[in-house]
Amino acid sequence: MNNLFKILLVFLPLCEMWAQPVTPNMQLQESFKELPQEKVFVHYNSSLLMPGTQFYYKVYVLNTAENKLSELSKVAYVALIDKSGEEVFKHKIYLENGVGASDFFIPNSVNSGHYKLVAYTQWMQNGGVKNSFRADLLSINPYQNEQDIIDTDKEISAGNLKDNNSDEFLSLSVPKTTYEKRGKINLEIINTEKITGNFSVSVNKLAEFEVPEKPTSANYGRNYEIDNKSTSEYFIPELRGELLMGSISPRPINSNRKPQVALSINGNQQIFRTSVVNNAGEFFLNLDEKFDGETALLQVLKDEDSEYKIQLREKEKINTSALDFKDYKISAEATDEILQRSIHHQIENAYFEVRADSLAVAEIENKELYPGESQLYVLDNYTRFKTLEETFVEIIYLARIRKGEHGEPEFRVSGIENSLDYGLPPLLLVDNVLVEDHSHFINYPSEKVESVEVFRNNFYLGPMVAQGLIRVKTLEGDYVESLDKLTEIKIKSPQLNKNYSFQNYNQLEKFNRIPDFRYQLFWLPQIELEEKNKSIEFFTSDVKGTFEISLEGFTRDGEPVSLKKQFEVK
Repeated sequence: MNNLFKILLVFLPLCEMWAQPVTPNMQLQESFKELPQEKVFVHYNSSLLMPGTQFYYKVYVLNTAENKLSELSKVAYVALIDKSGEEVFKHKIYLENGVGASDFFIPNSVNSGHYKLVAYTQWMQNGGVKNSFRADLLSINPYQNEQDIIDTDKEISAGNLKDNNSDEFLSLSVPKTTYEKRGKINLEIINTEKITGNFSVSVNKLAEFEVPEKPTSANYGRNYEIDNKSTSEYFIPELRGELLMGSISPRPINSNRKPQVALSINGNQQIFRTSVVNNAGEFFLNLDEKFDGETALLQVLKDEDSEYKIQLREKEKINTSALDFKDYKISAEATDEILQRSIHHQIENAYFEVRADSLAVAEIENKELYPGESQLYVLDNYTRFKTLEETFVEIIYLARIRKGEHGEPEFRVSGIENSLDYGLPPLLLVDNVLVEDHSHFINYPSEKVESVEVFRNNFYLGPMVAQGLIRVKTLEGDYVESLDKLTEIKIKSPQLNKNYSFQNYNQLEKFNRIPDFRYQLFWLPQIELEEKNKSIEFFTSDVKGTFEISLEGFTRDGEPVSLKKQFEVK
């Protein structure tokens, strides 16, 4: 931790130099040589993929120097890759204390075959793709005509079904080994050593044929290899959040008057960031809060003299050619189970809406973007006036419209008592987009404005100082369409936190007429043990067979814990 603190002291002043995820190696070797390496472990629910099912996973990022959850990287990347190197999905996981979780619904477009689950941080990319978490998955798509994964000569095998339900720290306990359909199971995580740690639990039906074995928290590191090849590029760790890199062209001519770039992302959680452009025309932005918007609006501030073009640089892709795909085959005798699973998955999806209470719900934490007290004016609560000038005179007493130094109208905000009065206009954000020309917005129809919020404290954007902030929300969100210097760029949002819930039969009669063909009985990605036992309740479905409880994770001291326990449903 002390080394990390030292590196941060070096890193933060140098940030202006680094405008891309990769940068010349020699420039950064000294600055980052003390940083620990990282490894990723992924706990996922099943190595068998079928259309209509959910693939659940949790990411653990560990500091290899101590084997504890890492405080270094704030973003992890998880991808499902086919044999041709194409990504089925790629998720950005914003990490909290080294962990994060999400899921992926398997569509009909995922063909039968062999896939790799790959997970890494940007910092780990310096060691090549073999310095990432890699696991083998098998996809079976029964709707596909050609099935080259079927081996008619192979005998059916279910693989290793041994229990491993206890270790020196924890153990798993259930009252019985056999349960009826729709029966309640009380799982007890027995914390004999009163440890603390971070864990996840999955309960899934085991396949009756052989599928790839899942790595565990105890053995996942065995296939890590660091490629020490010489390179002119060096990947920067994402220490403060997701690092966005971009450039403007032409490059700024006046090195003493560097332009700034502003970025706005709308959605349930709005994002607004600014960055100073360096002499090479490059800029970077750190995103440290989750968002669900898919579009970024960028603009160059104080752009009176030049028509700049803005570009965001895409993240570097991993080298999939170095991935080793194994040739898994399944017995032709497994076709009956595959057909049954396929029918069950179709029925489950047909009743998707009926069991809405059991669906995962995405959550986003609405954080305040701007510090300080504010006054919110919802205009429908007042008498409406025809123009914004009248509205500010009659309703919004903390702000006013005055003439600027060149005679154009601009907003002013009444400062807080004892605060510095710079005699400067405030920031004006309309639908989370910075508007520099106040007169342009003053002519906007007031009946299209939903609310006006006024902040009276001073705001600083790099070298810019603003006396207050006026944040406007329009009814239709269409004002930005009238701004001609905005660059719209698609941006991939991170995975949001979800609350997972599963079928509950405490009121059994409520679901008597609804079929239940769940193969995934339970998934809880976040279990934080605090020196005591943990009780978990879940229910079986109408599916018979052998199910496995899988617990994975790490103690606070970095010790891996991997437990498995099977039970039957008859």
